[in-house]
Amino acid sequence: KELMDYKQWYQRRVRGMIAQKVSELKVDESEHKLVLDALNEVKDPNRKCYQLVGGVLVERTVQQVKPNLQNNSSKITSLITSLDKSLEVKAKELMDYKEKHGIKVKGEDAPEKDKKDGAAKPASSGVLVN
Repeated sequence: KELMDYKQWYQRRVRGMIAQKVSELKVDESEHKLVLDALNEVKDPNRKCYQLVGGVLVERTVQQVKPNLQNNSSKITSLITSLDKSLEVKAKELMDYKEKHGIKVKGEDAPEKDKKDGAAKPASSGVLVN
């Protein structure tokens, strides 16, 4: 029983870490997109711009920085896709493990019960309007 508890805890922790990393990468991806959009509006490819490289601010031109940003952005996007797939695999592993050992967690069956009843409670969005 202790081994099963540890396995579940470990699986959830790994899934949580992967989800957190995906979230961080999505923020990086959106920042790259914002910068690329700003650089696309610049008409002069020799205009000065600054790039943070290893904690050091380096002076470059738009022409030099733009390809690096596009490359980094595409790598971030592919990494997000890869981590999402990994997250799905981990979720499936956990579900298979639960089914194999007959493990049921309190509260996981509750949403299915609400769907069967057909009566959905109105969800509070947490938004205040004046």
